[in-house]
Amino acid sequence: MTRIIITGSKGRMGQALLSCAAKIPELQVVGTVDQGDDLGAVIDTADAVIDFSFHTATLGVAELCAKHREALVI
Repeated sequence: MTRIIITGSKGRMGQALLSCAAKIPELQVVGTVDQGDDLGAVIDTADAVIDFSFHTATLGVAELCAKHREALVI
């Protein structure tokens, strides 16, 4: 089982990813993050972060993933 966090989870694509992930038994969504949420509070619970946030947030997401040695899909 791959544990994932989806950033930008309240947007259209974030909602689409949540819907798709629910249909894939090998995926477990362990966190959803959107504007104002703290990715750092949940990042250690995941194997990977899928970033569908806004472009100005992506650098911070990438830096946090690098710091915690988490896989990142942008």
